Amino acid sequence: MKTVYIPAGETVKYESLVTENLVVDGCLKVVYGVKARSISGKGVISAGTVYADDISIGEIEAAAIVCVRAAAKRIDAPEDYASESLAVSCFLSAAYVETGKLTVALSDVDEAKADEIIHLPRVHTSLLAMLVVSFFRSLRARFFGKPAEGEILDADFEPFYKQAQKVKTPKDNKTEEDTDEELNRIVGLFKLSREAGYTLRLIPGTPEENAPLFDFAAETIVQKAA
Repeated sequence: MKTVYIPAGETVKYESLVTENLVVDGCLKVVYGVKARSISGKGVISAGTVYADDISIGEIEAAAIVCVRAAAKRIDAPEDYASESLAVSCFLSAAYVETGKLTVALSDVDEAKADEIIHLPRVHTSLLAMLVVSFFRSLRARFFGKPAEGEILDADFEPFYKQAQKVKTPKDNKTEEDTDEELNRIVGLFKLSREAGYTLRLIPGTPEENAPLFDFAAETIVQKAA
C-alpha cells in the first residue's frame, strides 16, 4: 500500500504496518512496528517502534522513534533518534534523546544529546507556531549569542592545576608490599653497630653454620671450625 489513511473518529489496529505514506487523523494502534516514508495527521499513534523519514503528527506513544525529522504535539517514547531535528510543542517524555536540533516546550528527559536545544514558551501550542518561533530563536542564538565567559555554572569540571596535583610520582605508587624488609634490617644493623663502635664485615664463601659467633659476655669472637 502506498498510502494508509485513518479518518478522524476511527480506531484502527494492526500487528505491524509498512507503507509509503501514513496519514492519521484518528487513532492507530500497532503491536509491533510502523515503517513509512512520511507520517502526518492530527491523530494519535501507539506502536512498538516507529521508523520514518518525516513525522508530523498530533501524538506518538512508542518504545522507540527513529526518523530524520519529527514534529509532534506530544511524544512519549523512552528512546528518540532524529538525525536532523525533533520538535515537540506540548510535552516530551523520554529517557534518551539524540538529535541535531531539539525544540521543546515542556519536557521530562533523562539524557539529551543535541547540537542545539531551544526551549519555547508554553503559549506556543500549535506545531506551526512552534516551528516559526524555533526558527527565529535559532537565528538569534546563532548571530547574536555570545560565548560564555569565566567558569561554567552547573558543570562537572576541574581546573587543570588541580588535576596536575593529583598526578602520582613513582614514589607515591609504592606500597607496603614493595618495602624490602631484609634491606631495612641490614641498614639498621649497620647503623646500630657504627653507633656502638663496631664495624660489620662480610666474609665471602663462609657457610652460615660455620660463621663466627660473638661472645657478648667476654666481648670476643669465637671462631668455629671450618
